[in-house]
Amino acid sequence: MLRKLALAATAATLLLPLLGITVTSPGTVTTVVNPQLFTAPSGEQHLHGIVRDPVTGDIYVGDWNALHVGGTPWFGPYVENRDTLRRIDQLQEVSIVSFLIAPNAMAYNPVGKELDVVVGSTSCTSGERERAPGPMLHGIVAVDTATGKAHVLSGSEAGTESGSNAQARFSGPVGIATDPASGAVFVSEACLNRIREVDPSGNAITLAGTGSKGSADGAHDVASFDEPHGIAYCDHDRLLYVADTGNNEIRTVALDGTVKTLAGAPEAGYVDADGANARFNRPTGVACDDRGNVYVADSANDAVRMIAPDGAVTTVAGNGTAGSTDGVGENARFATPGDITYDATAHALYVVDWNTNRIRKIAL
Repeated sequence: MLRKLALAATAATLLLPLLGITVTSPGTVTTVVNPQLFTAPSGEQHLHGIVRDPVTGDIYVGDWNALHVGGTPWFGPYVENRDTLRRIDQLQEVSIVSFLIAPNAMAYNPVGKELDVVVGSTSCTSGERERAPGPMLHGIVAVDTATGKAHVLSGSEAGTESGSNAQARFSGPVGIATDPASGAVFVSEACLNRIREVDPSGNAITLAGTGSKGSADGAHDVASFDEPHGIAYCDHDRLLYVADTGNNEIRTVALDGTVKTLAGAPEAGYVDADGANARFNRPTGVACDDRGNVYVADSANDAVRMIAPDGAVTTVAGNGTAGSTDGVGENARFATPGDITYDATAHALYVVDWNTNRIRKIAL
């Protein structure tokens, strides 16, 4: 009987090429979307944030566009902002979902079956003129992806206040994550070095961070960050993972605000090792899978790294040399990978490659 089973398994294996089935090697990097489908760059890294809708499989990114200068015979010249939230469907076609000024990152919120998008200027210079004329929201917008309709969940002009949805103020909001169980939204503030928590009604508090630059672990009111960017909520351990860009560290934040350093150290570098012995160089994006692994877009190292549950850091793809080459593992090239999301269905990562304006997929 065992011999018959073995022969059947062998026959099935030999039939795989005839059925057109291919096996993708782990670490294989491919370019998902032609960058020409997006708009002309605005002079900055202009694809910001990425998330996959687990229901439809569509991917969403924020597209910062060049400001459009026009004129009319009656009102004279004008400047128009055409920033958008874009959808990449299963046919890899790109379309506009909604017009939003400065969409920095987004997260799928299963409670409302919508996207929560964090928007606002990322400039931390006090009093600096915004990149577009007119008022700019600094906070969170909830978007119905079916209709494109959006409403403000929390925030207004830039500031530092906690409070109700209309009273809350954010400064340099760049990362966002959601808790599927409670509907809570978490925002990283690069300018104020804080992690904020917003409930489904839009009430905002400071979850962790003193507001001053630092790298201290500890309770919510003593812990410190330096330009925290990407943030991910991981359901399997109910922790937030934060790419602490200025500190070259990956930090964890518990739901009570307690902060710990998972991997990396303030000294920049490119070293695969355990925990504090590993080195990153301005990590920007972070994501996690359902197996306890954490993935990092290590921006200045032009690589994507993985932190295993035991704290061991390894390189998934890229090798520290900038480029745009598809390939396997260290043979692939990135040019400032900035944002990253995990696809549980395909067990793969999607990465925004900032300097090439490409969406890349990494098979895991």
